[in-house]
Amino acid sequence: MPLTTKLAFRDLFSRRQMIWSGAALLCVLLVGWAAFELALAGAIGNAGQQADRRLALFDRTLEAMIERFHYLPSSIALAAETSAVLASSNDPQASESANAFLSRLNDTAGAGELFIMDLNGQVVAASNWWAYDSFVGENLAYRPYFEEALRDGDAKFYAVGTVTGVAGYFLARRIDGSDGPLGVAVTKVNLGEIEANWWRSGELIGIADINNIVILSTRPDWRYRPLLPLEAADSRRIEAERRYGAAGLTISPVAADIWPSRGTSFAYIAGEDPETAGLFVLDELRLPTHQWRIVSFTPAAVVFRDAWTAAAATALGAAALILILALVVQRQRSISQRLAEHERLEQRVAERTEDLHVANEALRAEIAERIRAEKAERDAQHGLVQAAKLASLGQALAGVAHEVSQPVAALTTHLASAKLIAAQRNDADIGKILSTMDKVVDRLAALTGHLKTFSSKQTRTEAQAELSAVVGNALDLVDHKLKALGIDIDYRRHRGKLHVAGNPIHLEQVLINLLANAADAMEESPIRLLSIALVPSGNWVEIAVNDTGAGIPNNELANLFDPFYSTKQAGRGLGLGLSISYGLVRDMGGTITVRSRPGQGSTFTVRLPLVTQSNRLEKELA
Repeated sequence: MPLTTKLAFRDLFSRRQMIWSGAALLCVLLVGWAAFELALAGAIGNAGQQADRRLALFDRTLEAMIERFHYLPSSIALAAETSAVLASSNDPQASESANAFLSRLNDTAGAGELFIMDLNGQVVAASNWWAYDSFVGENLAYRPYFEEALRDGDAKFYAVGTVTGVAGYFLARRIDGSDGPLGVAVTKVNLGEIEANWWRSGELIGIADINNIVILSTRPDWRYRPLLPLEAADSRRIEAERRYGAAGLTISPVAADIWPSRGTSFAYIAGEDPETAGLFVLDELRLPTHQWRIVSFTPAAVVFRDAWTAAAATALGAAALILILALVVQRQRSISQRLAEHERLEQRVAERTEDLHVANEALRAEIAERIRAEKAERDAQHGLVQAAKLASLGQALAGVAHEVSQPVAALTTHLASAKLIAAQRNDADIGKILSTMDKVVDRLAALTGHLKTFSSKQTRTEAQAELSAVVGNALDLVDHKLKALGIDIDYRRHRGKLHVAGNPIHLEQVLINLLANAADAMEESPIRLLSIALVPSGNWVEIAVNDTGAGIPNNELANLFDPFYSTKQAGRGLGLGLSISYGLVRDMGGTITVRSRPGQGSTFTVRLPLVTQSNRLEKELA
């Protein structure tokens, strides 16, 4: 390669490297600036939230103190001593009585001072009547709260006392008589305790009144100074009110300037005190009841310092990330050729192994299908063997019932003859014994009749079943099992007859399965109660069979009516009873459902359509 070509490539590489370096530096600066803005916004928001919580706490403290004395002007206005001294202010006895009342009331309440003013603004009684700086005799008509209370009924006013020189919050209420206003009752609340508590918090906090003058503050040198410079007209008006004592206002404002920025307000305070000079984040909470604002000053240096720290950390992280990316890109370029070769080799191997993978999957599917088919065949054979055994057992039981029925009939005849002979001989004892034996024989005959009927071959003809008789027959057939297990029966019968469209033998078979399963479920239960209920509902009737057994787990309820599925121990069931019952009930046009709570028992509900009276008559006539 010629030397000029090599130099050209080097120049091109250098220019490209400089462009990428400049882009990386610009990216770092942009990320740092974005991080600074986000961190500063978050810090300002966090400072604002903390300031709002502090201001809310200070507001509650202030309101609680003022609310403690809110009732006093009303109490003074309603007192008999107040009406008496206003009616005759020159009466020494009335004045003495009013002064004593106010002193006692203030000793209990703990307010600053209490006093009463007549319609001319003259103080006629006060709680500090005995002090050298007593309000008694002073004329305070120039106070705005006096005129406002006479006009509106109530007034609130913060000012420095002209008599005592102590600042306080004045709560005033008009005193009304039968012929109109009589005067004004005033309570002076000393807020010095609130100011001392705030000072101990270490916060820069102040309360600005309606004139934007700081009246309370954690900084004593801020008191009675405007937040911002005042206009000359405002200064003259405020001085005329004599609201801030003999010394009056301090003209120099607390803040040199206040301006909105970044969703909040900033204030600049001039001075040499490092604690109160510099840039601050300003938050305020308005108190419309008192026409005040609580303002909080948070040093902005901490907020900006945190934002710069976050910006620097983010910019360093971005620079490190860019360096890592550059190293990764360089490494990728060096190994790209080897990766390409490796991918081609991988592709050839994948193509050759794909056919083998498909063949293996097909073989696995075939083996799995054959295993499932063999298992299904074994289950079916086992079920057919058990079904054949049950069929043989049913045939044998039918034969036994047939053979027993003839001796039972003969025994019935002999018992009838014996009862006639006992009646002829008037032998009452023998007659009672024969009657008892007759009942036993009748029960035996009924039982064998049920067995023969149950085992007889049924044809698919339309039939109706009376539910009370069906339930009674089913109970007779499982009675021996229920008694052997000590199971109590709660059978809630229906007064009338309920007919359903269905073969009564099939319905008996369903109920026998349900009753036998319920008995097996309660075999280990301490409480064994079998509940049966017939509940008609419109054109339907529900047969509910409830037990107090161990219940059925929720994960087994979905498969409960499947063939050969059983929750019993091995050897105690085939899993065919509920499946057969489900099919029989479905053929009758009904449904069978189950609800179970583990540990509390299960309830099987058979829902069948009722046969109405008109339907039964039509079928009988047909």
